[in-house]
Amino acid sequence: MQQEDPEPGRDDVPDDPEAPARRRWPTVLGAIAAVGALAGIVAVAANVDLLGTSQPPPAPRSAPPPGGMHEQERPGQISELDPASRSDSEAAVRNGWQLAANDEFDGAALDRSKWSPYTGETTGGIGRHRAENIAVRDGQLVLTSRGRTSAGLAWRGGQQYGRWEMRAKTNPGTGYGDVALLWPDAEDWPEGGELNFMEIPKGDRSETHTIVHYGEDNSQVGQTIRGDFTQWHNYAVEWLADRVVFYIDGREVFRTTDPEQIPPRPMHLAMQQDIGPYGDDWIPPLDASSPETLDFQVDWVRIYAP
Repeated sequence: MQQEDPEPGRDDVPDDPEAPARRRWPTVLGAIAAVGALAGIVAVAANVDLLGTSQPPPAPRSAPPPGGMHEQERPGQISELDPASRSDSEAAVRNGWQLAANDEFDGAALDRSKWSPYTGETTGGIGRHRAENIAVRDGQLVLTSRGRTSAGLAWRGGQQYGRWEMRAKTNPGTGYGDVALLWPDAEDWPEGGELNFMEIPKGDRSETHTIVHYGEDNSQVGQTIRGDFTQWHNYAVEWLADRVVFYIDGREVFRTTDPEQIPPRPMHLAMQQDIGPYGDDWIPPLDASSPETLDFQVDWVRIYAP
């Protein structure tokens, strides 16, 4: 990211020209739809209620789319998730996934051999991503938005198929949005796909979104999940040749098996903060209630191979 992206509307890229890049285009959902099954419920709801926890547990060692949102199924109803039913990364191991890479953020600074920070404009060109807004402290990665500056970073290295997990929380604050996603290594968005397994745009942090972007017209399918996302939650996405499945706290919240919606090429992990206004009120503008600083905290990241 030593040079600005010359293409209008594009976001920045990492500061190492050889590192995976992340460019962000507006995400505006006119509707959210879902397929799959959750906890024995046949019709998965478009809105799922989840609880959170105030402290992370000990780390287990193991622009609006032209075509709009594609509705796959009418929403239903499900109940809140029972906190006692939550699972963690040990479930991935039990289910046959092999740990390929991880970061527990146990050091004193960001491991630049694993991550490449962003610089340059944020999504929508409202502010700037700055490497100094990234810190590692108390065993956590902390991305901080401060006024018109924020933070973002990309994992150095992608793969085709796997499972990506993280444990994270975010502070409330109007005008700031937090995202964790998979982005195509080939930079061929939108044809190369985009998998957002945590996207929290609203200031009260009362909902997150899982979204699959696909096709040359940036079609989208996904789900809205309601809960308190100022608390710690485990977020995961599994991507295989025949499906993409999203999980929160070990529970499936969205699945697609449509071949057109499966990313075609290798992807890499990225996390970032965006500043409003962005999209059609997707992230609202900063206002008098916006905090001076806002933190997006990550306890750990784990990447698995099939």
